[in-house]
Amino acid sequence: MTKTETIRATYTISSRNLEKACRLVAREMSVGIKKTDYESSRSESFEAHARIVEQGKRFATIEIEVPSRRIFSAYGLVLSIAGEISCLNILESIELTDFEAPDSLLSRFPGPQFGYPEIDKRRKNPKRPLLITVLKPSQGLSPKEFGHIAYESLMGGGDVVKSDELLQEPDADYRKRLAALIEAAEKAEKETGEPKWAMMHPVDQPSRMFARYRAGAEAGAKISMVSPAASGFPVLEELARTGLVPIMAHMASSDWLWQKHGMSVRAWTRFMRMLGADLVLFPALSGTLRSKGSLLKTVAEICRIPIGSMKPSLITVGGGMHAGTLGIHADLFGPDFAYICGGGVCGHPDGARAGARSVRQAWEAHESGISVEKYRKKHKELDRALTAFQKYV
Repeated sequence: MTKTETIRATYTISSRNLEKACRLVAREMSVGIKKTDYESSRSESFEAHARIVEQGKRFATIEIEVPSRRIFSAYGLVLSIAGEISCLNILESIELTDFEAPDSLLSRFPGPQFGYPEIDKRRKNPKRPLLITVLKPSQGLSPKEFGHIAYESLMGGGDVVKSDELLQEPDADYRKRLAALIEAAEKAEKETGEPKWAMMHPVDQPSRMFARYRAGAEAGAKISMVSPAASGFPVLEELARTGLVPIMAHMASSDWLWQKHGMSVRAWTRFMRMLGADLVLFPALSGTLRSKGSLLKTVAEICRIPIGSMKPSLITVGGGMHAGTLGIHADLFGPDFAYICGGGVCGHPDGARAGARSVRQAWEAHESGISVEKYRKKHKELDRALTAFQKYV
């Protein structure tokens, strides 16, 4: 490390006095706004330096070089480039648009411990999307019911089964349900010859969360998820550092951050990858959640581009997905993405097995260059899905 190690952070700000705002943001995020008689060459070495890159009447894009040699954690990183500067009264709004960290800083963060090439290898390189089923209804199922739906989905062609992020329960119930999920995955894997994974979501108080995570990995869960905007970014970092199983960063609560007065999707995705997300979940193009093609392309870009020596992440989409919405995402990403369905599998009129089969059939149609409307004529599960989910809600 050297004294000149810095993060280059880019912000979009709105203010009545852009030049002054630019200076104050840099001062506030490093040594404090008010200049004092106690400053020295030592304190000045921590001062951030800013410049206006582009300026309009009330908006400007600014770059700030933030000294980073003392940053060793997600907590410190967030405080350094997205701390209380958002509260400065000279600002009408400020968005953390992007940031670039030097290799020396990147080496101090976990990054994806597996990355999508390793995930593909563990899947035996099937050259198709990773199909994840969210078991529905989200709450109220017994472990036995939960396991049955999981098994049916996996036998129909799903790769991973998981609970909804809303599901919260006492530790004993969590372990029973996860055991049923793992049993279903192991049974389906043996019967189909395809890798089948149970995904855990160890939602709890932080200290208990880590205990649940380790217990789940020891019990046979092959993948995990966490919602960093709800749990805090440091939780993702700490879970990733264990290196036990791949981790999916769920987007729950993140939309509260993706605002003009917050952070961009690009910056958020960079945080997720630096802190250890092997999969990064983002709202899908067509479904019950809102998204844009340009944003999905941004997420995919940050998941894949070189960032130091960090492994690439796998973009994951979800939110009201079913067989009929697969193609539009396959057109964007090819086979390299994860596709999450909940009601689109479990809500199939012929059950979860048929629902998962319909999604696999939709991929077969795409891969063969045949429209789903034509392919459905000889594939009952796909045909029934396209009719049932013509209007999803």
